[in-house]
Amino acid sequence: MKRIAIAGAGAMARVRARALLSTGHVQICGIAARHLSSAQRFGAELGCEQCFDDVHRLADTRPDAILVEVPHETQDQIVLWAIDQHCHVLIGGSLATSAEVAGLIERRAQEHHLVVEAGYEARYSPIWETARQMLAGGDLGRLVSIRSIALWAGDPRTWYYHQHASGGMPITHMTYCFINPIRWLVGDPRYVTAFANKVHHTAPELVNEENVVANLRFDQDVLCSMTAGFVAPRGLPAWSVTFIGTRGALDVMPDEAGAGTLTVYQGEQPERIDFAGQANAFDAQARAFIAALDGQAECRNTPGQTIGDIRVAEAIVTSAHECRTVAL
Repeated sequence: MKRIAIAGAGAMARVRARALLSTGHVQICGIAARHLSSAQRFGAELGCEQCFDDVHRLADTRPDAILVEVPHETQDQIVLWAIDQHCHVLIGGSLATSAEVAGLIERRAQEHHLVVEAGYEARYSPIWETARQMLAGGDLGRLVSIRSIALWAGDPRTWYYHQHASGGMPITHMTYCFINPIRWLVGDPRYVTAFANKVHHTAPELVNEENVVANLRFDQDVLCSMTAGFVAPRGLPAWSVTFIGTRGALDVMPDEAGAGTLTVYQGEQPERIDFAGQANAFDAQARAFIAALDGQAECRNTPGQTIGDIRVAEAIVTSAHECRTVAL
């Protein structure tokens, strides 16, 4: 039984806590949140009595690992502290808020022989696993281009919309939707060109890049156009990735639970595959993380595998600000 402490008491902390408990090999040994009352409410739900308003008190609960599910402005320091406590870490968000800090996390985790996993559950989702198998098997012929759209009606009152608290929309949103899974399927891009605007909620403290259109070029002349942002008109289908090949195309339309539908365009009639009811991606990631603690599995979002997501996000910001193509 692994002892897991939790930093954070929000909605996603609850999702990931339930996923960890679903493994049957986890005991929640401590919870810390900014407000003690929030930690205590969460603790009551999980049957955990060790609740704090100081994250450093989690060390007193002798955890094997710490789930970090907090705003990005505090995530980096908590992750580094957890590693220094010789705890494995499951991070609810991106690996870090910058490639520089991500590199530091990678080095410290290697020094202490610790498992660190970023929270991109897409790589554990059946819909993305199926897309990966089809692309690797050459079902679409030679891959020509990729297009994605990921619009979310962001709330400017939340930390996601604040530049300092989130690290910016490309880090908070675009790495999930869909830099991380696209990199898993086709590798790292070589060039990035992007444009951004800020037109809906324009207060100075809010995200600098509210909406982005980015063009990426991968090896073998694969082109990718990504549209993402926090302005999402109601009812607009705006959450999908399309892979276009010389012998067919593939529409991946995940939902927030990691299921969704996949449509294959080959021949005269498209084939639609519904992933509702299949394995939950959060549960699958939790199982892999717990198994990795004993060397029985490998995680799919290690520092070495996800630092590239941050580099792409940073290249998008640089390109948008400087109006130039960035080579990676």
